Amino acid sequence: MLEQPTVAAGRAPECQVCPICAGLAALRGARPEAVEHLVKAGAELLLAAKALLEDAPAPARRRSRPPRPGDPAGNGLQRIDIG
Repeated sequence: MLEQPTVAAGRAPECQVCPICAGLAALRGARPEAVEHLVKAGAELLLAAKALLEDAPAPARRRSRPPRPGDPAGNGLQRIDIG
């Protein structure tokens, strides 16, 4: 049986192009206070996005055509009695 060479975590060829692995490798070499600042800034950014989305008005329901006689729901359908 052939043994595959062991590769340290984050050193595999796939990890060299993976943005997640590249980001984690960059954070490993960063100072702890810089990482803490980045985490806090990211949390503030997410809170700001949440506030913007909560304040956005709901999209208006639009009608594709005016309601027809006999169509109380206004959904473009017409009631036809069959029998």
